[in-house]
Amino acid sequence: MTVKSKAKRGMFWVGGARIATKAMSFVEFLILAKLLIPEYFGLVATADLAINALMLFQEMGFGAALIYRQEDVEEASDTAFWTVLGTSTILYVVAFLASPLIAAIFSQNPAGAEEVTRILRVLALTLVISALGKVHYTLLAKEMDFRRKVIPEFLGQLGGAICSLTLAFLGFGAWSIVYGRVLEASAMTVLVWLFSSWRPRFRFNRRLAQELFVYAKHILGSQVLVFFITNIDDAFVARLAGPAALGLYGLAYKLSNMPATEVSRVVAQVMFPTFSTIREDKAAFKRAFLTSTRYVALLAIPISLCIIFFAPDFILGVYGRKWAGAVIPLQLLVVYGLARSIAVNMGNAIKAGGKPQWITAIATWRLTMMVLFLYPATAWYGIVGVSTLSAIVAIVDFGISVWITRRIVGTQVSDWVRLLTLPFLAAAGASVIAKLAFLNGINTLRVILAFPLAGALMMGAYVVILWLIDGNFRRLTADIIAYGLRLLGRLQPAANSRTK
Repeated sequence: MTVKSKAKRGMFWVGGARIATKAMSFVEFLILAKLLIPEYFGLVATADLAINALMLFQEMGFGAALIYRQEDVEEASDTAFWTVLGTSTILYVVAFLASPLIAAIFSQNPAGAEEVTRILRVLALTLVISALGKVHYTLLAKEMDFRRKVIPEFLGQLGGAICSLTLAFLGFGAWSIVYGRVLEASAMTVLVWLFSSWRPRFRFNRRLAQELFVYAKHILGSQVLVFFITNIDDAFVARLAGPAALGLYGLAYKLSNMPATEVSRVVAQVMFPTFSTIREDKAAFKRAFLTSTRYVALLAIPISLCIIFFAPDFILGVYGRKWAGAVIPLQLLVVYGLARSIAVNMGNAIKAGGKPQWITAIATWRLTMMVLFLYPATAWYGIVGVSTLSAIVAIVDFGISVWITRRIVGTQVSDWVRLLTLPFLAAAGASVIAKLAFLNGINTLRVILAFPLAGALMMGAYVVILWLIDGNFRRLTADIIAYGLRLLGRLQPAANSRTK
């Protein structure tokens, strides 16, 4: 199977799994938001700050280094496995011992600090549990065997969601989320061992560890910086505004970053191994980058504008007035989410081009801006100020990333104009059409019908408008239809043979 075929197949499996997983996650969060109060989400989010910080040092960047590496992969994988397991065990001990101090820093009262301490100590178990399957997932991605990678991920998340909802109904409060996370990590680790044929050997090569770290240190450095960039806002909100405000901000961030976390993550999982494989063929590298970025833009732009247009109606209609404070931050953070969704693919190209240190440089600039302006933004304007700052930094950061990617891939400004202008115009027109229809009749329907109908109308109008104004989109549509017909043609003989 060619690299292109593997990439297409990977997009199918990863995309399908992400759609199913996030639909499930959305339903789970919607139900939990009805059963639990924002403060419970804030308590778990406070513990998550520490867990996510520690997770940065779990892989030490070895996952990306393994995907990039071409020689001695088996022995390097064994070395990475024991390194990840060892660092994860150390991190668990650190989390357990430091949890009272961490809780005291971010909690405003002793009772809240005590609860965060207990939550953090239990959630830290996921560090060791997930470490046992990290290299397995990395090798499946390197081999571009995404079917065997996404199935255990999906089933593990399904088990965690069922656990959380069941416990929430039984009145476990914030702990329903915690126990669901632990079950999810456990199930994903057990399942990937069943789906992956690789088994670690008891060997550790110091030379290979050093070689892996030469590449991985830049990935680790950028991950540390990105963590602070994406979580320092949570820390300031938790400290200055309290857990309830953090719960509202967390909801706004989660919804606004759907393009980044759902659309671009699908592309990122597939395209980094793809870019690493074809990086020596500059023409193929550029084609693959522009094509994959175009796919991200085609999906991320309409999702982002739809969120902006329907944020007030959706938050108040679905979550209720207790979540009204999330509306304006949600609309502002969509700008951040959209820029991030496209920048993720630029990061993949930079890493595959052998320049991970450039990602570190971008992240350093972003963190500097956040450190300088986050305190006044939070103190004076609360979560609205934090959201505004994130949007401004994201816009500038996007421009810097475009300039750097140009040096790696060879893109021009005209390439980006073609990628972004027509999808934006089509999405804006479709959003206006859908909003007018919503205000003039659709909003009288039940919530469970009104928003899916408005969303379907918006996406339908978007496809029609884009088809009319974009010749490239017409050709893409024709290719998708042709591919679907070919796939259907291959499936029919197989189905007929089973019925005989």
